[in-house]
Amino acid sequence: MTLTRIVRRTVLLFLGVWLVSATAAAQAETASPGPTAETASPASTAGTASLRPAADTASLGAAADNALLRSPADTTSAVLGLTDIHFPDSGPPTGLADSAALRATVYGTPPQLLAPVPETVPLQEINIALPWRQPVPEVFWFNKRLRAWFAEQDRPAPLAILISGTGSDGNTAKISMLRATLYGAGFHVLSLPSPTFPGFIVAASSTGVAGDLRQDSSDLYAVMQQIIAHLPHRIRITDIDVLGYSLGAANAAVVKSIDETEGKLKIHRVVMINPPVSLFTSIDRLDKLFALSIGTGDAAIDNLYRKLYIRLANYYRATDKVHIEDADVLAAAGSVLKTDADFQAAIALTFRIALINVFFAGDLYAHTGVVVDPKHPPRVGDSLEQIARTLRDKPFREYFEKVFAPYYLAHRPGATPESLLAASRLEIIADNLHNNPDYFAQTNSNDLILDQQELAWLKSTLGSRIVVYDHGGHLGTVGEKQQIADMLDMLAGRWKGAPQ
Repeated sequence: MTLTRIVRRTVLLFLGVWLVSATAAAQAETASPGPTAETASPASTAGTASLRPAADTASLGAAADNALLRSPADTTSAVLGLTDIHFPDSGPPTGLADSAALRATVYGTPPQLLAPVPETVPLQEINIALPWRQPVPEVFWFNKRLRAWFAEQDRPAPLAILISGTGSDGNTAKISMLRATLYGAGFHVLSLPSPTFPGFIVAASSTGVAGDLRQDSSDLYAVMQQIIAHLPHRIRITDIDVLGYSLGAANAAVVKSIDETEGKLKIHRVVMINPPVSLFTSIDRLDKLFALSIGTGDAAIDNLYRKLYIRLANYYRATDKVHIEDADVLAAAGSVLKTDADFQAAIALTFRIALINVFFAGDLYAHTGVVVDPKHPPRVGDSLEQIARTLRDKPFREYFEKVFAPYYLAHRPGATPESLLAASRLEIIADNLHNNPDYFAQTNSNDLILDQQELAWLKSTLGSRIVVYDHGGHLGTVGEKQQIADMLDMLAGRWKGAPQ
């Protein structure tokens, strides 16, 4: 998440320009695909893949953030009797964050503190069809193949696999920064979208209902195997490490725990960057932040859009600028976001947008009828704006109660709502994290997705294999010189523990 993207999203949402992924996909289809690289011969049940040159992404501003899915006509929900589910208390809506943490979460690492990166990173886009994906709904016609990105060394090298954060694709600005530093350190780098990204849900999820930590990680593990099997024969991999940030950090750790049992990839080390301890508790915290900083109902959300739009309009009027370019929006930030409440609203809005995508896709695949009529699913060309307006006011708790829990209770014998909540916590691999010396973590003492008890659990479970920075909020230290140096030491086996 960057400030540029937060502000751009806010402007687009206020203007009613709902960015449908189909539009972006149609444009991508018309772009020149470039030559197809050599791939291994697939087995009869394997996926098919193609590689093509992609734009260089060493420049942090070059990576695109995830597109927004939008959805169809409103329907009445009548799903089981799950409104009495007891959610654990998620504590303060800003977790451990203070005022500085809110700003760090939005702005990220200051440019002067960024680690050096190579001037260029040769990048190929991978498009792979996966045999286990669910039948693709018509409205998702453009997402039949999973998109991933690969940076190749010209010699045998270890492979670092990067997993993106909540709702994001595999080519975000943070992924771009981490990719560049890893490539500069001599790694091949494969970057993957979050299992909560719409493109992953459609092309790679075995359920279509995102949010189950072990199931999503199992899908990621299968994706990794397929992509590695289809890499050109010239690529030589000497070792495999996995890294992820935010939700992707938890996914990375669970993927390694699966591999410890199945042994198909022989994953060596994992670095978790700002992991949540509990997916649902962290997002419930962000839902509280949304209600506190924005409110509920169309009027509250529209008021936020109107306020930020007016500030942007005044900025452009004062500076006599018309076009909304990245640099201009970044310059406008000081005017657009002023108070802690503004930063809280921007953070809460960004996570809510990611939830809209997950909610829509899950309801469509699970046939739960919350916002999508299972008998009349949306078709290509249908207006999706009204349902997006409906979903933007729905918290994650409602997704859990009306889509996620009904689906998994029907498909997982013996499951209860409480067991599903428990399964969203890193405690499901606590023994792995505690006993295996190849799990590492980096987090911040003022991370808004953690509370004091969760931070204490991470520290006691990982011991000397976690470093806790005294600043940064959520992901605000990614790319910082010290964070990168520590990450590379962890991957190389040089990590001696954080200075006391």
